[in-house]
Amino acid sequence: MTFESHLEELPEDAPWHEKPGESDIEQHDTDQIPEVDVTEDDLLASGSTTENWLMYGNNYENQRHYVGEEITPDNVGQLEVEYQFEHLTPQNDFQGSPIIIQGDPPVMYITFGPDHVHALNARTGEFLWSHVYEPYVGTSEESPSAERGVSVLGDRIYTSTLDLGVQALDRYTGEEEWYFNGAAAYRGEPAENVMHEELQWERAVGTTSSFPPIIYNGRLSKGSFGGEYGVSGFYDAIDLEGNIEWRVNMTPEHEWVGDSWRHGGATAWPAGALDPRTEQIVIPSANPGPWYGTVRPGFNPYSAGKVGVDANTGEYAWHFQDAPHDWWDYDSSNPPMVIQGEIDGEQTSMAVWAGKTGWIYTVNMETGQLYQRSEEHVQHLNMWALPPQDDLESAPWVMPELQGGTNPQASAYDPHTQTYVVKGTNQPMKFSWYEVEYEAGENYIGMDTIRAEPVADEPEEEEEEEEELGADEDENDDDEPGDEEEEEVEDDEDDDEDEEEDPALMDDPRPDEWNGYHSVIVGLDPLTGRIKWRDWLDIETSTAGGCVSTPTGLTFAGTPEGEFVAYATETGERVWVDDIGVGVDGDPIIWHDPYEEKTYVAITAGGRRGGALDENLAGNVVTVYSLST
Repeated sequence: MTFESHLEELPEDAPWHEKPGESDIEQHDTDQIPEVDVTEDDLLASGSTTENWLMYGNNYENQRHYVGEEITPDNVGQLEVEYQFEHLTPQNDFQGSPIIIQGDPPVMYITFGPDHVHALNARTGEFLWSHVYEPYVGTSEESPSAERGVSVLGDRIYTSTLDLGVQALDRYTGEEEWYFNGAAAYRGEPAENVMHEELQWERAVGTTSSFPPIIYNGRLSKGSFGGEYGVSGFYDAIDLEGNIEWRVNMTPEHEWVGDSWRHGGATAWPAGALDPRTEQIVIPSANPGPWYGTVRPGFNPYSAGKVGVDANTGEYAWHFQDAPHDWWDYDSSNPPMVIQGEIDGEQTSMAVWAGKTGWIYTVNMETGQLYQRSEEHVQHLNMWALPPQDDLESAPWVMPELQGGTNPQASAYDPHTQTYVVKGTNQPMKFSWYEVEYEAGENYIGMDTIRAEPVADEPEEEEEEEEELGADEDENDDDEPGDEEEEEVEDDEDDDEDEEEDPALMDDPRPDEWNGYHSVIVGLDPLTGRIKWRDWLDIETSTAGGCVSTPTGLTFAGTPEGEFVAYATETGERVWVDDIGVGVDGDPIIWHDPYEEKTYVAITAGGRRGGALDENLAGNVVTVYSLST
């Protein structure tokens, strides 16, 4: 097998600049926005300064680490709510990470869906402008649109849109400067109208995600989505005026069997990372399509893993698959990060990410070779067992389930203690496959699934064992589950089955091996693979949203039941907790305002609705804490 060029030839006559939707702009006191030039040097320095948070993960390496030392374990309890910004409709659309641009006042740019972009006075939460884009194809009313933030350079901010496009907006006014139509061509064929017909479907959770583009060396790059709709994934680079430069084909025909590549999935919907040292982008790749593998023999290269490409040319460098020939929706959706590790006495760039498979992978950035696979951060049960056909009742319980391990929850890394903090989902699921034919715009999955309910009331001895687990790093929890009456849960992939009467759960309610905890937050060493601590969450839904760490030994993370927690990064001790009252599904950020001599911590809360996720507390709230420093 060869891994020759996977770059596509792109048609010049495609409608690359035709905008498929309409925008509505609302402006308030925009004169407050200070003129501050944001350069590529500023982007390179983001992560090493305290006054900005200029990109999704704070630096190209995606480490979500704030370098200021103002907030410590001793004073974190003095954090006070500075303000809360609430957007009432639609509810549950916050899943992203704001950015902060320094100035007097600093300005916060934030997204929540579908395709809403806002500028706020970051000190007060005052609304400065909004830009609402109505995509050509609509979004589901039942599920959030999963907007994850914006990018910035110069006087513009850039957003990925839910119809596979990119918008450049004047960051002082919110007015559009250009639109790039990423659906203008597909598999080398230009769209007959404004969008290619095979890329038109209703955007919904699990199939849609709008992560901000990476901006580097005069170009923007971003991925695609629709892995549950039988597409073949791609990853685009465009220049700063919205012109296409290159496109990576994530299912290159010469590496797949027959025509299976045509609907092979491998989309690139989560956030990537970039290593400025090697000038490589790490692209997260999604599940192959359909979910069952009988129609796509082989490894299905580039799917369900990470792909390293040259940041300037898009040329292939390496790939690593978490789940070759995946059957369980184990797409590698966790945003990767880049860290430095010592290998054979030399500092080496390593890519690190958490798999849906329940392990953390540490890979050499230059070669793609696996350096370390961690201890399991969630439970494993019947790992790699193939689902039966048309027989959900007799299917084995499998862990991790399709949400993970870890899904797009952004992890944080503290280089001082070499601690990687990750969120995980810990719930059994059954899979059963059925044959499905591809039809443009329709789901192309071919899999029935069903989950077990969490155990609501843990026995006392289990709580004791939880404490012991955190102390002795024992990753295997053998507690017996409780005897609560279980409920059946709808999966997040538009499964319409009537679960109240499903015999699969009535006869086989849950596996004894399951410890009953639905979610977990874990600290581990990505170079040794050792678990340092684990905080099992006694909640009835999976945890989402990301983390942020500080050099003073703190890591902030939220829970679906509204808790916002500061952990001791190295031990997992809960140092401070505040109740926001809304399920926390966003990613926390920190910045320092030298004009006010305050340090701020912001967290977006509210971000899920419908199906198995309705246990999450509803709302749309940005909460900003402050500490005088």
